[in-house]
Amino acid sequence: MKIIILAFAILCLTIAGCNTAKQPKTTASLEGTWQLNYITGPRIAFDGLYPDKKPTITFDLKEYRVSGNNSCNHYFGALNVDGNTINFTDAKMGMTKMACPGEGETVFMRTLEKINSYSISEDGKILNFIMGDIAMMRFEKLPIDTHNSQNALDWQGTYKGITPCADCEGIETEITLNTDLSFVIKTQYLGKGDGKVFEEKGNFAWDKTGGSISLSGMKGRPSQYKVGENKLIPLDMEGKAITGQLTEKYVLIKE
Repeated sequence: MKIIILAFAILCLTIAGCNTAKQPKTTASLEGTWQLNYITGPRIAFDGLYPDKKPTITFDLKEYRVSGNNSCNHYFGALNVDGNTINFTDAKMGMTKMACPGEGETVFMRTLEKINSYSISEDGKILNFIMGDIAMMRFEKLPIDTHNSQNALDWQGTYKGITPCADCEGIETEITLNTDLSFVIKTQYLGKGDGKVFEEKGNFAWDKTGGSISLSGMKGRPSQYKVGENKLIPLDMEGKAITGQLTEKYVLIKE
């Protein structure tokens, strides 16, 4: 009887061991958004490559998707990961096509294609992308509450709209925001005068929350805007939302 019990116990342990071996390796700690703070290869210093905005990468393990911003354009594709092995070459990456100054975008995307594995620190805060046995890229995990318009949206680009005018048919307004924190604003008064287009240039600054911007040198027109998903929403002189029936008519939409 003892021999039968012993044999049964060994059989159970064998089955348990096989089941354990068949369990898929977890990649749960990859989930979330990470911000680049080191990249190997280029002779240009890191702050020179990314003077205004550091690249980010976001992993969605439910949909098995990867996305992010390479400091200028938004990229997205399939997540190919198996344990600590990861492959971006076959991710079929798509990307927005905004013209980007400097080499930062190219360096980031080309280095990403070379990565074949990753490691995460024990505290879950540091992600290393590795080629062979060389750490090529290093990221810091962003807490959820640090996501804002400045670091999570593709805010660079041109926004347009026709805003209300007291003595004309409307003011055709175009604001272009650049990655170097400069802007160009063009306005044309419709149905009035000779149709001249007025152009002003300057710099803008983000507020502490990373949710709104202030345009320098603006007089007699909105100078503060809340930056939303593909839109600019004008704010009053105190940086508060403008209310009223015509509020939506002042919103500028990104091209």
